[in-house]
Amino acid sequence: MAKKPKIKTPDWVLEGFESEEAYNKKKGIKSKKESKGVFKLRLCPKCGSDSVSVSLGKEKSKEWTCKKCKWSGTNIKEKNVTEDEFMEYLDKKGEDLPDEGELKKDFKKTIESSDDEDLGDDE
Repeated sequence: MAKKPKIKTPDWVLEGFESEEAYNKKKGIKSKKESKGVFKLRLCPKCGSDSVSVSLGKEKSKEWTCKKCKWSGTNIKEKNVTEDEFMEYLDKKGEDLPDEGELKKDFKKTIESSDDEDLGDDE
């Protein structure tokens, strides 16, 4: 029977740091938490459009279709952008985002309609 390896004390503890975050900051190590707020853009590899969607019936094979140039395939381009870059991208596209009041109204309507459907199922 093989021996289990001993548990190793983390370097940040051995070097006397108060936390792993402080150790990583001092050493210049980027943590996974810094990737928060990252948005993923999916782009057509042929024309660069973001008007791509998963082909119906082919979700398991991850086949994508471009609505602009009608390209179809599995090798979609993905680009990670920060929140600021994403907002700038939407501004360039001319996309308007709904305000918070509109979102709350839509959410309330969705909840109310699903409650009505639930009531109809019991009859």
